[in-house]
Amino acid sequence: MENNTILSKLEDIQKELRLFEKQGLDTSSLKIFIKNFKEFLKLNNQSNLFQQELSFDEKLSIIKSFLEDKKAFPKIENVIAFANERLGIDFKNQKKSRETTILLIISRISSKPELKDKLKEAVLSIRNEMVHSTKTKKSNKQIITTESFSKWADIIKNI
Repeated sequence: MENNTILSKLEDIQKELRLFEKQGLDTSSLKIFIKNFKEFLKLNNQSNLFQQELSFDEKLSIIKSFLEDKKAFPKIENVIAFANERLGIDFKNQKKSRETTILLIISRISSKPELKDKLKEAVLSIRNEMVHSTKTKKSNKQIITTESFSKWADIIKNI
């Protein structure tokens, strides 16, 4: 069965269950599952692009998607810290929007292609640090961030 067919069926089931929601049925888990499935399909489609040679602009687009991921970078400060500490981009006290900041990072990577390789190394390094940390109990937030970095590391290592 094709993934889009599965997604369509899941969304149809969700619509049919709305009647039961009004009666008290909790369908939040289904909603989260559908959202995660869509993200999985999106990431899977991006990883299928790696079968072909990607242009530099396509690679920049993937990097932009990574920086926009709020699971990996919940706050704009996280994006700025990543750019400053891991990429050596010297952002001062940034008072611009998340979108503008990400576009500035992408433009720097575009003008200095060696930053793409630095980004690749940084993502793999952060993923390894998170996965192999010695903390036995991790918060839900840390687990989600670690999983997100793991997914992105798998994608970005191929660009």
